Amino acid sequence: MSVLNPVLMPALGALAILALDLLGRDDRSGHRQTALAGIRLVAVAVLSLMGVAFTLAWGGRTASGGALDVDGFGLFGIGFIVVAGALVLSLSLTHFGMARSRPAEPVALLLFSWAGAMAAVVTDHLVVLLVAMELAWLPMIALVAIDSRRLSSSESSLKAFFAHVFASLVFAQGLAFLFGATGRLDLAGLAGSEVGNALAYEVGLSLVVVGLLARAAVAPFHPWSPDAYEGAPSFVTTHVATVAQATIFLVLLRVLHAAPGSLLADPDSFGARLPTLLTWLGGLALLWGHAMALVQVGLRRLIGWIGVGQIGFLTLALVEAQGDGAQALLWGLIASGTAVAGVMATLSSLSHHERACESIGDLAGMMQTSPLRAALLGAFLLSLGGVPGTLGFVARFRILQGLEHGGHRWAMVIGLAATVLALSAVGRPLLAMMRPADGNESGSRALSNEQLVLLVCGLITVGLGVSPILGETNMAGQLAVWIDRAVASLRL
Repeated sequence: MSVLNPVLMPALGALAILALDLLGRDDRSGHRQTALAGIRLVAVAVLSLMGVAFTLAWGGRTASGGALDVDGFGLFGIGFIVVAGALVLSLSLTHFGMARSRPAEPVALLLFSWAGAMAAVVTDHLVVLLVAMELAWLPMIALVAIDSRRLSSSESSLKAFFAHVFASLVFAQGLAFLFGATGRLDLAGLAGSEVGNALAYEVGLSLVVVGLLARAAVAPFHPWSPDAYEGAPSFVTTHVATVAQATIFLVLLRVLHAAPGSLLADPDSFGARLPTLLTWLGGLALLWGHAMALVQVGLRRLIGWIGVGQIGFLTLALVEAQGDGAQALLWGLIASGTAVAGVMATLSSLSHHERACESIGDLAGMMQTSPLRAALLGAFLLSLGGVPGTLGFVARFRILQGLEHGGHRWAMVIGLAATVLALSAVGRPLLAMMRPADGNESGSRALSNEQLVLLVCGLITVGLGVSPILGETNMAGQLAVWIDRAVASLRL
């Protein structure tokens, strides 16, 4: 039996960081002091993430019936958050090294957000889920506005806040209807075996699903997402594209596995119509996101709109949530999160000090000045486009294959059509890198922390991407086993 739940470790780390900052605060300021403070506090945050792993190894996975017990699926979610969190912390060192903000508050907010995300992916109680999502999202909204020098940062944070309020209200209203219909607020109550009011049950389940889809930024609930990509610092954008996005899709997958029951077998019920709804919303996100990416000039906004398209593919995986789509969704989360993290690390390395890399034209000459980073950026962009040889292709193939096996041919056709748009969208920055620069500018060198993120993301994107061609590597095999065990625990 564990003496401490692993979900609590990031929150304890956040409290320790705030205490250290309070006790060690002085009046000195400057880049060097801020950078050193950032390194110290990030080290504490890394230790708290390591504490999560140690707590799990020492018995954190219990089956006592508690609301925060960790099953196989929750173990995958926590592992994803820990790895993504380490990448986010590494990228944050660049932000603090430029003295753009004090390090204590952002690092503490990240840890609080990760604690909420971990609680959300492991809990089987809907009220705990509501509280956990608030803990995960409110710090994220504050982090989007952390760069006070940029007006777009505050604007995007405000948009994200309004989107969060809407999603929370819809989800909470759904809980009220579900409790009135079943008298229960755990996921087992979603099976519909003891329903007192069928109409209230269907309305409640509909609102819960719609609230989660709205929080996941599935079209048409997506307008805040490209703004957050544009206005937030690189490490915050990475957090949004990895931890925040994965958390909601993992919760959706758990809910969709818990909900089906005898009542939902009725062809006129919401459950029977849910695959059609997800197909339409996923197709809308795919076409809308990739079409808008074609006309963007800003790099971050372009990646934001491609991210909307990636969310569309993840939504299509939910159409076959109880079939092959479950495993495909987890592969898709790893692929999209890794690619976006790699892109953000590259853009961060090209934007040191006063030099900014904001538009597609700023990539001109990159192939000559920094060929290795250009190759990695190309790999990440091609992964977002679903090109063979990258992890993005493996994930996209699994999603489309699951749709074909489930008989959802139209959804598969939409996915194939959107792939063409995605390739056209990522082709523009790829061509820009190959053009010669206008002047004799030399590119800025990637810092050590950025090189680490690029190396990890590159190994995952290319290493797992070529495994179907060159044969399954040990890393790919272990990841496949981990994913299969996670999904199997949902079906018990």
